[in-house]
Amino acid sequence: MSDTRGLLDRISAFRQRLDATPQLIPDALPVEAEAVPLSAAAEAFRENVRRLAGFAPSAPAAPLPQFTDRAHRLLASAKLLLDRQKAFTTDPHFAALPGADALAGYHRETVAVLDVVVRTAQAFPDSAGAQLKLCDGLDGLLAVVRDRLAVQDRALARRKCDADRTDRLAGFLAAINTGQPAALQTVATLAEELLDEARQAKPIRFVTADPHAPARFVAAHAINVAQVIARVVPYDYEWAGRPLLPVVAALLMDCGMLAVPGAVLAKVEPLTADERRVIEAHPKYGAELLLWRVPTIAGPLAAAVATHHERADGTGYPNGLKATDLPALGRLLRVADVYAALNEERPHRAALDPRAALTEVLLMAEQGQLDRDFAEYLLNLAFYPVGTVVELTDGRVGLVVANHPNRLDPRTPGRPVVAVMVDADGALLPRAEHVDLSAADRGSIVRGLSAERARELLGAKYPDLV
Repeated sequence: MSDTRGLLDRISAFRQRLDATPQLIPDALPVEAEAVPLSAAAEAFRENVRRLAGFAPSAPAAPLPQFTDRAHRLLASAKLLLDRQKAFTTDPHFAALPGADALAGYHRETVAVLDVVVRTAQAFPDSAGAQLKLCDGLDGLLAVVRDRLAVQDRALARRKCDADRTDRLAGFLAAINTGQPAALQTVATLAEELLDEARQAKPIRFVTADPHAPARFVAAHAINVAQVIARVVPYDYEWAGRPLLPVVAALLMDCGMLAVPGAVLAKVEPLTADERRVIEAHPKYGAELLLWRVPTIAGPLAAAVATHHERADGTGYPNGLKATDLPALGRLLRVADVYAALNEERPHRAALDPRAALTEVLLMAEQGQLDRDFAEYLLNLAFYPVGTVVELTDGRVGLVVANHPNRLDPRTPGRPVVAVMVDADGALLPRAEHVDLSAADRGSIVRGLSAERARELLGAKYPDLV
């Protein structure tokens, strides 16, 4: 992104030179400027623009430029947009993005449009009539920049939110593992945020973190599990009226995983027997940790944390308990944990698409490894949850924007409303075309696309969606 920063620096330098010349843009210009000769301020503006553009000063007798109020406002607006873009570029979260990131590429294009705006301002014509025509084009360019800045801001705000949540939870988990002061209110506040998003029917955003940083890696997975829990608890008679506890349990269930070295979490090859024993000890260690660090609420939490890797058929760990010995909250956590993990990129495997992940969970429930009732709750998320990027049978690509909650019709979970954004030839459409697959005579979804493929296809235009 160094080229982009250099270009922005040059643009900013030009803006600063404009600001350093008080007479460059007159503070007050008559609206009907075409009929009124301008003062020396207009001449100063003209000569400064010519000098900045590399031209020699014109003869004193040259005709003065004519400025309308609209031109004055557009140039002032351009300065504000330059300031916004500069602030965006210096944001630490943006500065940390790799150059190949979709948002970084989108930003580079926005900077290029701004460069055109600045060059247009440098070459403002002397003729008032030509200037007015140029204002139409400048107005259109500024509108494009405003729209693109809004998209950039949304995309960056989403990433900052995800990073902030991961950092907050990672800080709490690290604190309770090292005996440092830790306020449980941090976790409760985060749980309320996730529940509020679920109530607003916002899509699940599966977040990721580097496994070499165990606290952030564990926190990211816990947030994913909590997002799933927040969306299924309304369907459970026991937890629907008090959803905060199960979401908090999801955020804390892997607190014992911080005892596992990052090298083990990041391992691509099969685990050794010793490494597996370390990982399989984390439920018990996590439960003991909660009993020690947060005893006021640790009773039901500790039991759920200790059993969230047990299986209904008795083949789980750490104690090989069967369904009749498992608390309901532990069984619910187990289902959400498996579903979230299958939807995540892991060092040793790629993420499954949501339909494949849901199918895998339902098969495990049929085989007795998971609680069948809790597994069926996931059907309310649909095969392709809102926010999933999918490929249709005719090759088009789109974003799932709505589902039909009708579990009596076996077709509806796989036939949502899709906003088609890419045509069959891979070209981005100028605007999305909405298709309700449940009402269509033919055509369906072939698969959900991986996050990487979705970014390749949509990132150039929709970095806030992928």
